[in-house]
Amino acid sequence: MTLTAENFDLLKTVNACQIAELKRVGSIFDSTNCLEFYRVVRNVESAVVHTYQLIARASIQEEDPKKASEHWKFMLNFCNSALKELKQIKSKYPSCGASDVYNLTLDYRAQVHKRYIQNIQDSECQTMPEGLFPQTN
Repeated sequence: MTLTAENFDLLKTVNACQIAELKRVGSIFDSTNCLEFYRVVRNVESAVVHTYQLIARASIQEEDPKKASEHWKFMLNFCNSALKELKQIKSKYPSCGASDVYNLTLDYRAQVHKRYIQNIQDSECQTMPEGLFPQTN
């Protein structure tokens, strides 16, 4: 599966909607009823997991590690935006599920960052530096 610019735009839009809904519900939330809030938090969790799966699959199929690193950077940005909202919400409403999703997203972000760095390093090592090995005749 190749992720085209159009696919990335679609994925980015859907994910941004999930974050916007989380922010909206977090700002008007009635702490006596966690059900709606919990649903929105879980939607963000699902988006993080699903997007990770898509990015992992797409990056494995990339021949160019630089392009794969761009996929992981996209995911890194998504994790960061989710974490930003979840951090604020988990502090305001600690008993409604945001803390668990925050911790899970933090774990995903750590793995995403690791893969991003690996692909950056791989892209920098694609050409053999001159003089690295002695020349043989």
